[in-house]
Amino acid sequence: MLFGCNGCHGADYSGRDFGAAIPIVEGLWASNISRTMPAMSDVALERLLRIGVHPDREIYVMPSKQTQFLSERDMAALIAFLRTIPVGEATPVPPAGFEAAVTARLPDDYWLTQQEGERRGYHNAAEEVVYFASHQPPDLGPQSARGRMIASSLCSTCHGAALDGLGEPAGDIQGALAYDDAAFDRLLTESVDRMGKRVAVEWGFGHEAQPLSAAERRDVIAYVRALARSRER
Repeated sequence: MLFGCNGCHGADYSGRDFGAAIPIVEGLWASNISRTMPAMSDVALERLLRIGVHPDREIYVMPSKQTQFLSERDMAALIAFLRTIPVGEATPVPPAGFEAAVTARLPDDYWLTQQEGERRGYHNAAEEVVYFASHQPPDLGPQSARGRMIASSLCSTCHGAALDGLGEPAGDIQGALAYDDAAFDRLLTESVDRMGKRVAVEWGFGHEAQPLSAAERRDVIAYVRALARSRER
């Protein structure tokens, strides 16, 4: 799927133990999608996907912050696809006190931003939705609308809500200006930078997990370059 759901929920969407890969979030699992879908109405599922609110509990890491920007048509298609996944075994839910426990384990520089200069606690999906909605990259005109939508929905997970790198180790998108078209396209399809080195991914998946068409990649590249140039003025 375009949003790389299998990057977190597993190749067959049967769930994944985040704590095994990232000890700081011990106790957190990406759920088995097939077990959560039947219990949710389309309305409840869209609420989870758009505003990060689960009917029964807090959720974490779920990229509702990005799927909130899907059109109604795309959201309906995504929900329809999720309901086709064969049912499997249930996965554990976060233990009681999970959010406070992770906050206590966070490094001192966690989400310490240049603009705010303050440390944040570990945030749940609903809180991330609010942050991303209020920190969107700028609208640079109708000609770049699709590129902006894709960048806001996909690139922001590692480069920050506004693609400015705030709070994210991948940094801002200014480095895009050093890439020619061929190198940029390779970065988006193979996660290989302009020096021929594979881009390191701490966890999850790289650029190649997002199966954009050639036209979509051109739109993203055009928008990101225009945004980077606008920030140099």
